Amino acid sequence: MQLQTPDEVRDFLRLCLAPGLGRKKRSVTQLALIMPDRLATPLTEHARHLAEPRDAVDRAESAATEARAACTEGLRAWIADETTDRKDCG
Repeated sequence: MQLQTPDEVRDFLRLCLAPGLGRKKRSVTQLALIMPDRLATPLTEHARHLAEPRDAVDRAESAATEARAACTEGLRAWIADETTDRKDCG
């Protein structure tokens, strides 16, 4: 599918929301959560106002991944009784 114009991107997104053929419809929230970069790139080219919020989501998800890893390591260390008085996992 071509995604070179705003209308082509909108049509594809509508298809993603309602794929038909007995497939379950998606909400816009679900679509935003699963949207691959190959679709997000043309979307933000045509809807530039979405680039900043998408970047903010990517940064927040990266920070959450890092915090989750620190929490997991803190939990591991605590279980092994290797901890000090540091705060790893709120």
